[in-house]
Amino acid sequence: MFERERTRHRFTAREAIVTAVTTVGDYVRVTLSGPDFADFVSTGPTDHARVFFPHPVSGELLAPVADGEEGIVRPDGPTFGRDFTPLNVRPAGDTREFDLDVLRHPDAGPAAAWGERAAVGDRLVVVGPRGSARAPQDAARALLVVDGTALPAASRFVADLPASTAVDVLVYGDLTAAAADEYIGDTRAVSVFEAEGDLVDEARDLVPDAETFVFAAGEASVLAPLRRYLRRELGLPAEQIAMSGYWRRGVVAWDHHAPIDPYDPD
Repeated sequence: MFERERTRHRFTAREAIVTAVTTVGDYVRVTLSGPDFADFVSTGPTDHARVFFPHPVSGELLAPVADGEEGIVRPDGPTFGRDFTPLNVRPAGDTREFDLDVLRHPDAGPAAAWGERAAVGDRLVVVGPRGSARAPQDAARALLVVDGTALPAASRFVADLPASTAVDVLVYGDLTAAAADEYIGDTRAVSVFEAEGDLVDEARDLVPDAETFVFAAGEASVLAPLRRYLRRELGLPAEQIAMSGYWRRGVVAWDHHAPIDPYDPD
């Protein structure tokens, strides 16, 4: 149960050109394309691509470059790379294009600040994704626990899960149920709940069971107690959970591969 189809992709650095900029709720939606994206693939809701932004002061774009057919060469000097969920990958003439949703928020870092002034013709560099893991096609129910940074990934889960899977979304942080519901849209029946207190208590009320797949992502320190509850108190196996700390309060360029709970890693 909870089998996720996995696919590896060609890992390289691609030069991206902004072809459109729109607004979707609290996000700046930036469409990226270019000749390098003819074979760009992203088929899983937990996919992430490393997007390299220009220096916030000088405007210089320092980023990895492709190393032949596969691989990258990293530059000497500081880079401004952040991980994003590719959205809506689709054909665009002889190549492909996809969207990035950049969340607007106070104290904007290099990515959010760039998103506020993004314009058609701007250039970025995109590395990855290395591979994809589809949503489980055999889950009776899915519980998606997300803040604003993880809502794009949640929307991909909603789109990829079978119509027979009941989907509940629990939002926390500054994300409201109304905003999440509008962002996800009405493509299928989804129940959205807003955490008004302790996230573990809220999740306990939704009773994850043996037939529920859980995706949880967002601020790492908030997710650590939830992980302990799911893995240690409920005893859910690792394959039943996809959890990632996309960011950690007070840490610049947090590595989402780091353990959410360093005192209790898998």
